[in-house]
This record gives sequence, C-alpha cells and structure tokens, in this order.
Amino acid sequence: LSHDQELKQHLEKFSPDVIFVPTGRFFSFNEIPVVNMIRNMEPLVCPNEGNPVSEILRNWLRAREAQKAASKADRVIAVSKFVKDFLIKRWGIPGARIGMVYHGIDVPKKNDGVKPSSIPKSWKGRFLFTAGSIRPARGLEDILLAMEYMMSHNTDMPVIVIAGEPSSNMITYQRKLYEWLEKRDLSSKVYWAGNLKEDEMAWCYQNCRAFVMTSRVESFGQVALEAMSYGCICVAADNPCLPEIFGDVALFYPPRDGRALAEMIQTVLTWDDNQRKIISKKVKKRAAEFSWDVCAEKTVAVLAEVAKSRQSRKL
Repeated sequence: LSHDQELKQHLEKFSPDVIFVPTGRFFSFNEIPVVNMIRNMEPLVCPNEGNPVSEILRNWLRAREAQKAASKADRVIAVSKFVKDFLIKRWGIPGARIGMVYHGIDVPKKNDGVKPSSIPKSWKGRFLFTAGSIRPARGLEDILLAMEYMMSHNTDMPVIVIAGEPSSNMITYQRKLYEWLEKRDLSSKVYWAGNLKEDEMAWCYQNCRAFVMTSRVESFGQVALEAMSYGCICVAADNPCLPEIFGDVALFYPPRDGRALAEMIQTVLTWDDNQRKIISKKVKKRAAEFSWDVCAEKTVAVLAEVAKSRQSRKL
C-alpha cells in the first residue's frame, strides 16, 4: 500500500494518458485507463500441483488478483495465444479487449560462455540441460522418471544439469527430489547448478546434448526461447504453451510419462553431428521469429490505442 501511494504521487506529477501494469495486478488511479499484462499462468491453471498449503493460498490470491485486474482493465495484453484463449474462454474477457504480444529474444553474443566451475570438464557435450525455478509446476519429476527408466533398462543414460533455485517455501520440495535420487542411486548423475550467471547459462546452452523443458504450464516460456536462440536440440512436454513457442523445432512427449521422455532422449542421442547441425539451424531460425523490437512496437500500439480512445472520450 505504501508503494502504491508513492506511485500515485509520481503519477499526479506526470498525469499520464494511460497506465501500463506488466503484471496481473489490479491498479486504479484517477480514472486513467489501464493496460494490464497477464504472464503468470501457474496460479490460474495448476495452483495446487504438489505445492505446500502456503503456496496454494498464495496462488489462489494471485489468481483472484489477476482476474480482477484483467476484468477491470481497459485492455489486456496476453503474451501467447494460450493466455488469450484462457482469458476469453475461462474469464469471459471480450477478445476485442485483448492484445496478443509475444516476448522477444536478443541474439546471443558470439562467445563460448563460462563453464560453471562445479561441472566436470568431462561432461562437456554429454549432458542434458534444464533451467527454471525449482518448484512442482516445473515438472522435474518427468526427467527423473526418465532417468530411472533408462537405468532400469540398462541404456546409455546422460548426466543432467539442473539450473535454478527454490524459493524459501520450496526447499522441502527440493529435498524430496534429492532423497528420491539417493534412494535410486542416481545422485551422481545430476548436478544442481543453482542460479547461473548469463555467461554460465550461455555455456550450458552451447555445450548440452539437449535442452529439456518439463513445465506443467507456461504463459510464454522465455527460457525455451533462450535455448532455441542458441540452437539447442529441444525436448519438451506437450503442455501449454510450449508447442506454440517451439513450433515444429522440438520433440514433444506426453507430460508425466517418464518412459516416453526417456525414449525421446535416446532418439536425440543417436543423431550424428550432421543431423544435429541441420536441426540446430532450424531451431535458431524459429527463435529469430521472436523479436523484442516487434514486442515493443505492438505493446506501444496497444497503449497508444487506449490513450487515443481516452482523448476521443474527452472531446
């Protein structure tokens, strides 16, 4: 509340024609039109998903706030077609009030990145990589089940680098994953990298055998786009909105099916260098379709349209 009061004091000075709120949060000030962006779909689609009670409650509050914000905003920006369809079908937001604007990606710098110090040198070019916050909605159980399946069938099992950190209320969840791995003697096959710096992420993207995305739901999937921009061979769960972002440049598996994921990983491991180069080139081309310049232009267009409408009403 104190933050809102400070913000309103600034708005009094600037007297804007439109206010852009880039989160699903309700905000109102002096009848100035508001454009709200919806970009966190976990609370709206899978608020429980193995979360502790405290997080379930937070997700319920987040969903309630997002619905209020979207319902009362003059316009809403959806960051994917999946989000737009949800707003129309589930919340009854008129399509005419929704603008769909994809996020973009910067072209990666031409460098080799920096290897995270704890990753063994021998892992270069051999590991699977996945990144994101450590929480149930990330669906890491899928890749762990795939590891168990490969071990039980005596197949070649790659090592895995998992980037990301849990929030304070998700530490218990991460410990359960540790224990699961220990019971199956798989701990040595996984490196928990924590939060990586940008150049360390770049190294992982460039040196992984494949990037695996197991999310239960994404509003857009920025990390997927990052992986594509480096030309990663990508394997993803067939969950929203991953097929929308990856298009036809990823291999998709049925979510929660460790065997299917294992078989898909094994397929990727059989590809020779020439086949990998061809697919990597196709992946980079897909990533190039997402531009921050286009994102900025479309966002400004939505804001300008709302501001123009306000001016017309004044006249």
